[in-house]
Amino acid sequence: MKHNELLGLGITSEHHDNAIVLRVNGEVDLATASDLAHHIEQAVTAAPAAVIVDLSGVSFLASVGMSVLIAARRKACCSTSLVVVASGPTTGRPMHLVGLDAAIPIFTDIDSALESVGSSLRKSVTGASGSSESGAGCPECATGTSTADVHTA
Repeated sequence: MKHNELLGLGITSEHHDNAIVLRVNGEVDLATASDLAHHIEQAVTAAPAAVIVDLSGVSFLASVGMSVLIAARRKACCSTSLVVVASGPTTGRPMHLVGLDAAIPIFTDIDSALESVGSSLRKSVTGASGSSESGAGCPECATGTSTADVHTA
């Protein structure tokens, strides 16, 4: 049994076209948040077009878990889309209440997230600028800061 599984967290990675899906199961709290951050960072470092963090199997989401998602969104910036799958009282509701959905797209199921990511990729390839390079000239990527700050209580 892996260390993170002993702490009540399991994370698996799947590839779907040019997206990486991280399926998270268990509790995301102070003891496990760094493991989630590590997995997200590894996925973003692989430079896919998108990383989808599926929290459907999460039974507890502490505020530190939401902070990990905000930090990951900032790190991914324009080079990789970061989206989350979350619904219900354990994950979706708290994320909406603190305004996380203003910074990170949140979907209620994996199929919707994959569909959205796929359509976003098609739009970026056929965009008006004619360039498929994401992040080119982006002030957020250049400075490492995000203008999509989320304020929590």
